[in-house]
Amino acid sequence: MKKLIVSMIAALLIFGTLSAQEEQKETGSKKTESKVKYSTNINLVISYPWEGRLSVTETIKVPVLNFDNPFMRGNNIAFKLRADITPVTLEGKFDVVWTPLAFLELYGGASIGSGWKLSNWHGFSLNQNKAGKTHKLPINFKKAFYTANFGGALQFDLGAIVKSDWTHIIARIDQYFLYKGVTGVGPLDSWVLLDDDGENRNGFTYCGSYVLGYQMPLPMNMIAFRLETEKTFFKVPAGVDKSTWGENRYNLLFGPIISFKPIDQLTILLIAQWKTVRDYAPNELQKFYQTRTLDKNKRDKVIFRRVGIVFDVTLPNN
Repeated sequence: MKKLIVSMIAALLIFGTLSAQEEQKETGSKKTESKVKYSTNINLVISYPWEGRLSVTETIKVPVLNFDNPFMRGNNIAFKLRADITPVTLEGKFDVVWTPLAFLELYGGASIGSGWKLSNWHGFSLNQNKAGKTHKLPINFKKAFYTANFGGALQFDLGAIVKSDWTHIIARIDQYFLYKGVTGVGPLDSWVLLDDDGENRNGFTYCGSYVLGYQMPLPMNMIAFRLETEKTFFKVPAGVDKSTWGENRYNLLFGPIISFKPIDQLTILLIAQWKTVRDYAPNELQKFYQTRTLDKNKRDKVIFRRVGIVFDVTLPNN
């Protein structure tokens, strides 16, 4: 039965491809792009409070089910191999992005890396509860952190419907699951990554990203607003209520983006971001995070996260 279903699907795909090619011959329409494309992307992020990251990505984009109609003309599968380095971490990533329709992406990927302590920056450390206080123990390459993700995105461009250089109102919505873990630790052990708050544990996080922007045919080619959300599903110690310290809540990160494109290969982004944090009772911040108590008379407060600049260079290799 399985062989029969597979054979039927294969026959439909072959028939659909031949039909599309025959239609192109009859109508004289332009042929779809069938060439495999290779590119190299170099991305540098510098932000304050001081952070930095250099990424190099090799991408192979393969046309798949690529027909000459508005919804399927650019269909492809992209394979991405990426290396990230910061002053305190080193990470390798692999991602696959499938675009079955012009407005839809499906993707998945994985990564692995490690880190070290530099001065007071904890790139990768364990976060331990020592007599109710936070104790950060540097790992320094003795363990590795890893991630896996899968999800999808819907994207829209008004300019694809109303043809004009000035009608490109764009929107994109991403929804995905992210699993983060550290080798050799249990689901109740906490850890620090990239000098964050140290509230990470092995487990799933549900993430969302929402972008609304306007593109222009100018050197300053886009202004946009981005909102990111996350909800963790970590295991908690027996008899402990995670709502006490607020882990049952959504975390928000948001801010504007201004994009400049002085030349085709170079994009420069200016970003500013704010985030929500939990409002604890007085003197609670000195405690280990799972022993803190929320001030339930107050909502989460919004604080400044960072301001930064991103240099993004894409070099086609064919």
